[in-house]
Amino acid sequence: MQKKTSIRFLIFLLLEIGLFSSSFADISIKTNPNNQLKTWIVSEGNLKLKIAQILPDNNRAFFIARGFPKAISDKLATSCLMQTIVKNTATDKNAKAITIKLKDWQIKPLDKSDEKLQGLKLKETWNAEWSKDDISPAARIAFRWATFPSEQTFEPAGDYNWGINSFSLPPKSQFNLNIIWHEGSEQKNIWIHNIQCAEDK
Repeated sequence: MQKKTSIRFLIFLLLEIGLFSSSFADISIKTNPNNQLKTWIVSEGNLKLKIAQILPDNNRAFFIARGFPKAISDKLATSCLMQTIVKNTATDKNAKAITIKLKDWQIKPLDKSDEKLQGLKLKETWNAEWSKDDISPAARIAFRWATFPSEQTFEPAGDYNWGINSFSLPPKSQFNLNIIWHEGSEQKNIWIHNIQCAEDK
């Protein structure tokens, strides 16, 4: 029994602090003075990542304007959509590329009693839920371009991209996020704590 408890405790620690995470990562939060929306900024080695709140009303308006039905627009808007920006800041063109696979990221909701981790809701999952009658081809293209790629490799010397991600939690939810990426063949990760989904005002 003691051995099982020790193993569980070790697994918990690895999930909490990250097996490959660095204690020197720079994590900051900026608040927009005009709308009070927050952005979480991570700088770790050659990786720079930003996750920014978006008001559900703005997301709702965006999808309705592109032909999405109101019910689906509401569901998307209230699924904690946040802007994600990733950049490889290496100035040396011979530096290692950075690969992001969103399926690897882990969410730990703070509003639930259990410690169960969950993943992001990827664009492919959303797309599979909609029938041909629900969403037009043009609207699907708009959705694909608006969302962050499920997998992308960022080359050195400033390669970057941005798009929205669904953290699949209700408005105002708080969560910790385990960001996992590969720099060359080396896996790295870092936890961002106390991220909050925007309020549905």
